[in-house]
Amino acid sequence: MKVISQDSTRVLGAYVCPDGFVSQVVYFSEKPDLNWFNSTINSQVGSENFVATDVRVATRHGWELGGNALESLKAKLGPDPSITEVYWTRYPKTDLQKQTAISLCMGDSLHPGCLRLFAHESGKVERFCPACRQAGKG
Repeated sequence: MKVISQDSTRVLGAYVCPDGFVSQVVYFSEKPDLNWFNSTINSQVGSENFVATDVRVATRHGWELGGNALESLKAKLGPDPSITEVYWTRYPKTDLQKQTAISLCMGDSLHPGCLRLFAHESGKVERFCPACRQAGKG
C-alpha cells in the first residue's frame, strides 16, 4: 500500500503494482467521512470512472492490519482496537470502461509524482498524471 495522504484522523492509500496501476483505494479512520472519500476519488478519476456503489465499508482490527498497526491503534484507542476501513475497487462493466485504467502518479527516479489518482488508456504504463506530465516531470 502506498500512502497518498494522512493526518491525525485519517489515512488514504492505494494498493498499486510497481507500474502504478491501482487495484484498490483505502481510507482508514475512526469516523470516516464517506462524502469526502467519494468526492476525492471522483474528482481525481472522473465521474465516468467512479461509481459510489463500488465503495465498501468494513471494520478492521489492529491484529489483522499487520506491521505495527496493533501497537499504534492500542496507543490511540486502548485495548482490542478497531478502525473503519472504507475501500473502493473499480469494476468496469463495459468494453469502453475496460479500456481505461486507474493509476497513481508515483513518478520515476528523477522526479517524484504528486500521488494523485488518474485515469488513462489501459494499454499504457503512465507513471505521471497529466498535470505532472504537462509540468515537464514525465
